[in-house]
Amino acid sequence: MLDRWHQLVFSFQRCYYPVGYRKGAEAERELMRMLWERGVAVVRSAGSGSSYAPDVVAVANGRTVAFECKAWSREILTVRREQYEKMVEWSVRAGAPVYLAWRYPRAGWFFVPLEYMEERERYYSIRLDDVRRLTTTLDVILGRQEVLF
Repeated sequence: MLDRWHQLVFSFQRCYYPVGYRKGAEAERELMRMLWERGVAVVRSAGSGSSYAPDVVAVANGRTVAFECKAWSREILTVRREQYEKMVEWSVRAGAPVYLAWRYPRAGWFFVPLEYMEERERYYSIRLDDVRRLTTTLDVILGRQEVLF
């Protein structure tokens, strides 16, 4: 349950920010809640998308993982080349993996490493069918469960 101050802040954000921004920011906050409920320390990057940092950084038991969040309803997700390269550089500097966290309507969350994205001339892309096949769970990403296949 949110206190009155948080309710006012969230209602202001819904009125002030464009729909696309709101949808992405709400997805980021949803992912943060999912991680926090698993006992993970989590922070959202300010100015995500335009900065060098991924949207969400999570730390648990000395393990750091980052997520670039996308709330997208089309069959193909694209990321500008510049943004992709910034995320790869961040991953190298931090020594931490970056995952694409795709929130698809009525299907939930999909998590795939950035390296699964296909390089194009001006962007990187991945198809929903490939994401469904390649996705992993948050518990596997956080090192709490092993992949059994």
